[in-house]
Amino acid sequence: MLSFQSSDSLIDDEIHQFYSDNMDVSDPPLLGFDQDLGKTLDGNENISGFTVSSTLPESTDWQITRLSSDGIPTNVTDPVSLEISPSSSNQDDGLSRWIWEFTIDSSSFTNCTCFITVTSTANHLSSSISTVFFTGVTNKPAVVLAAWSLLNEGYVTSNDYIDISGRAFSQNNLPLDLLIMVTSSDNLANACSDNHEISSLDDIQGNSSESIHNFSLFGEFTETVDSSMLEDGWFSLWLFTSSHQSSAVIQSQCFVSKIDNSDPVAIIEGDTSSTEGEGNLIFDAGSSYDQYWGKEGLNYVWTLVSLENSGSILMEIKEGTEISYFTFQDDISGNFELSLLVSDEQGNTDDTSISFSVENLPPVAKLIVSDQSLTDGDKFKLPDLNEWTLDASDSIDTANDLDGLRCVWKINFRTIYEGCERTLLWPEDDTNDTLLLTLEVIDDDDDFSTITVELSRSDQGNDFPITIIVLLISILFFVSSVFYSRRTDDMEIPKWND
Repeated sequence: MLSFQSSDSLIDDEIHQFYSDNMDVSDPPLLGFDQDLGKTLDGNENISGFTVSSTLPESTDWQITRLSSDGIPTNVTDPVSLEISPSSSNQDDGLSRWIWEFTIDSSSFTNCTCFITVTSTANHLSSSISTVFFTGVTNKPAVVLAAWSLLNEGYVTSNDYIDISGRAFSQNNLPLDLLIMVTSSDNLANACSDNHEISSLDDIQGNSSESIHNFSLFGEFTETVDSSMLEDGWFSLWLFTSSHQSSAVIQSQCFVSKIDNSDPVAIIEGDTSSTEGEGNLIFDAGSSYDQYWGKEGLNYVWTLVSLENSGSILMEIKEGTEISYFTFQDDISGNFELSLLVSDEQGNTDDTSISFSVENLPPVAKLIVSDQSLTDGDKFKLPDLNEWTLDASDSIDTANDLDGLRCVWKINFRTIYEGCERTLLWPEDDTNDTLLLTLEVIDDDDDFSTITVELSRSDQGNDFPITIIVLLISILFFVSSVFYSRRTDDMEIPKWND
């Protein structure tokens, strides 16, 4: 929707209305008149008002123009600089208010439908406010659109409809007729350049425009022009005013309008599968576009969810006109859905989504037994100790899984320990000299890596040192020798009888 009036109204201490769009430092100043004109003046008239801005206005001036016979305002005076002074009125929005005052001699302008315009510049941005007064006798009513001077600085953008607000002034307080004609233009530069020399509303042909609307105006008004059927592009928005008694054109105005009715097209480009550690996934929406206006002014909203068995879990939302791509870190595995909502300046939207998966990278088990690094299938004879150290703390995984690794130890395929640093005791009920030690390293996705090695110990029950064996043999030989010698001495030697 386009509105020629600002969205928020403020009221000053004397109950005079002006408009605000939640001003910040980058906003133009706001202005308001203290008087409610639209009346016939005679002699000098004091005009006063105020300017609201975040900073001291750099300049403020006033000027009078009159509505000429061809419906175009012409200058009556040059711009006249105004002195401003701080107001004692307090602003509850953090802004500052300045007041100004000047006097006009209405007798200098005979039979005039005249416009008083005050322009103020602050933060290098300008805005104006206008009102109407009459002198003598004139048959020229006039229309002042709310914030119309701001529109003259460039163009306005609309889609389904255009709201036109303002005030109609007539010296005899009779209604006015307003005809609005919308014509297409090739580009911004050509809009409003096709000067329509129309002297009567009856001269306007329906086939010369894209859209024609007629209204009867009196006092303050708000009218709506249906622009939903217009195709995207540049248009000239012509406003022709006539009195209610005659179709002769009294006043004509033109505004450049940018029509944006079409939805943009949202596009996501990127890989749909990867593995942890292979590199970040980058999803690009740079090919998204508006069918007529290209990529200018597009806003991107990214929504990332994790697809779990229990349902979707929101992980991240990013938004901005500069965020045309989304980066997904490669250290998280799982199934995901990335949605993109693209909107243009008028709120037209389109959305799309892409599903992708990141495969978990299993851990790599590392085993050290009593300071000896072992790999799967190794055989290792344990040092002659009562206990031995088991260390799997050097096992490898991606950064997101490393702190959550679990280490499970098995002897002869039976689980006995858990923890990445443990102490091994030979099972008391195991009389064998060898056993199988298995290490399982498990990450938080239940992927795992294993190492199985054969450990052996010294034969502590049957193996005797050679020196002891020799000593025992020597002792047995000596004992047997002594025993045999004594037995020989005790035997009687048989004698021969003569």
